[in-house]
Amino acid sequence: MDDIRTILKRVEVLPVSPSLLPKLLSYLSDVNANFDDVVKIISIDPALTAKLLQICNSAFFGQEEPISTVADAVNRVGYQSIYLLAAIINGSNSFPTPSPAGIDTGKLWKHSVSAAFNTKFCADSAGQDASLLFTAGLMHDIGKVVMARVVPVKTLSPFHLPSDADAIAKEKMALGHTHAEIGAVLMENWNLPPDLIACVRHHQDPAAGGEHGKLAACVAIGSALAHSPDHPRVLDTAEFKGAMTILKMDSSHLKRWHRQFDDAQDLIAGMSRLPL
Repeated sequence: MDDIRTILKRVEVLPVSPSLLPKLLSYLSDVNANFDDVVKIISIDPALTAKLLQICNSAFFGQEEPISTVADAVNRVGYQSIYLLAAIINGSNSFPTPSPAGIDTGKLWKHSVSAAFNTKFCADSAGQDASLLFTAGLMHDIGKVVMARVVPVKTLSPFHLPSDADAIAKEKMALGHTHAEIGAVLMENWNLPPDLIACVRHHQDPAAGGEHGKLAACVAIGSALAHSPDHPRVLDTAEFKGAMTILKMDSSHLKRWHRQFDDAQDLIAGMSRLPL
């Protein structure tokens, strides 16, 4: 079997790196971050700025006065909300439209956005880095976009479905690696933060994540919750229960996350449509 970097070289068109996110993550983790620097990072991308202002002026945020600058947007909705929106807009570039043969990137993106929000809710409860984990939830299945370009679809399970043991076995049979492993190496090539890469690499088996186990468990839970409306049994699996155990979470947390997801449903639905 080829190593993952060799597999990536076989792909004619790789997903686009969400290059803005590492810069924003580093500022959000710095308590002394400069407001003007954050605004400058976002404003340097005209397409991102235009989309961000469009969303911030939408009915969801209920602004009485129109927002015309990134500085206004940050002032009114806050750093964290701006980061989530910027992450979604920037991250959507990694999910190509039209879809490569054999994959519905629209469905995969919808799952990824739902997983990102659920991962964030879990991270908040667990006292983990919510911005980092929101990004990890958004990008956790990016390896599937690569696999769709190098493996005949009939040899794999549908990419938008939960990755159970059978699906993982098919991935290993086809390429010798899972989509989580491939996604992690792709993100290494993008020079994304090591903690973020570890979340993606271990989201299918957080117990193997070592010092990153809690971070990976949040992503595992977020992904399962995103699948659960259509596949409720995913919450009864040993993998989901194991992730909950790692974080010492219980059914009361599940109820809280469901409420939070419902409260943000309009925004999530809007962000789940490609192209953004």
